[in-house]
Order: sequence, then C-alpha cells, then structure tokens
Amino acid sequence: MVRKIGIGLTCVLLFFILIFTKVYFSSMQEFKTAENAFSQKDYPKAIQHYERAILWYVPVGGYGEPSAKRLWEIAETLESEDSPLALEAYRTLRSAFYATRSFYTPGQPWIDRANPRIARLMAGQTNYSEADQQKSLEQLTQEALVILERPMRPDPFWSFVVVLGFLVWAAGVLLFIWRAFGEGGRQVMLKQGIVWGTVIIIFYALWIIGMTRA
Repeated sequence: MVRKIGIGLTCVLLFFILIFTKVYFSSMQEFKTAENAFSQKDYPKAIQHYERAILWYVPVGGYGEPSAKRLWEIAETLESEDSPLALEAYRTLRSAFYATRSFYTPGQPWIDRANPRIARLMAGQTNYSEADQQKSLEQLTQEALVILERPMRPDPFWSFVVVLGFLVWAAGVLLFIWRAFGEGGRQVMLKQGIVWGTVIIIFYALWIIGMTRA
C-alpha cells in the first residue's frame, strides 16, 4: 500500500512538473518573440506577445515581470506619439494580470500604476456625449479612475472550486489508469472504471464551471 501511494504521489508530482515546464517555456518563447518585435519597433506585435508571456503565468520565475516592464516602456514611449496605442499597451498590461488571478492577483503594483495612466488617456479621447463634453479633463479622468479602481477580486468560493476541481480531476485520471486496468493492462476493471470515470467527469465539470464563475 505504501509503495502504491508513493507511486501515485510521484505521478502527481511529475504531472505538475510537466505543467510548470510547459508554462515556463511557453512564456519564454512568447517573450523572445516580443523582444524581437520590440527591437524592430513593431510595437503592436510586441504588445501582443508580451501579453501572452504574462498570461503564461507561473508563481515562481517566468517572464511576467520583464514583460510588464517592457509594456510600460512601450506605453510611456508612445504617450506623446501614438496615444491610442499607448492606451492599448497600458490596458494590455492591466488586463493580462487580471486574467491570471486566482486566490490573489499577480502584478497588482503594475495594475495600480497603470490605472491613472489609462484614466488620463481615456479622458483625452474624443467624447461624443454632450454631457461629457461639458466636463473638464480632470473630471473625466477622475470618473474613469473610479471605475478602474473598483475592486476586482476573485470570488473565494469559486476560486476554491477551481483548485479543487483541477486537483481531483488530475488525481482521478491517474487513479483511473491505475485502478481501472488489471495486471499488465490486459483486463479492464469495469466497476473501478465507472467509479473513477465518474469522478473525472464531475470534477472536470467543476473545474470548468469554477473558471467561468471565479
């Protein structure tokens, strides 16, 4: 029994190592592509790939932080030259980190820095509302900033469901392989297959539902 538990835990550990490796190297590849575009001053392409590098987020290491620095550099550079593209860069920086949130929001300092810049650039855009045209730039900036700084924290319950659903689904897949097949994989254990197959389906569904609600 101890040996089987050890094998199961080793499989789970290897599974997470593979996920981490995939995410890390995907982030690295996107960052390299973005750096190449940045060196050629192809800022729209650079913004797109820096965003992807952030979205491939890992809690330790990864290329989220250097990508955020580059996005900020692009946005500051373009503010006086191409304000719509600068606004896109700031918004990309903000939305990318929000898209990676779970129990916490990574990159919160970057979001806090970007909000006032986004608000100011939004206020400087053409306003088609007659009421907005009568307001000062400062008023429009403050109104936009209030909206941007509204709390956008993830729902704790559904965040827990996301983590639980993923972990049990991953464990269920391994247990299905381990328990549903007999010695040498030549015999299918129908009862075990039904039990663990049901677990896989239920917790996979919970994982997906949690991601849409968190």
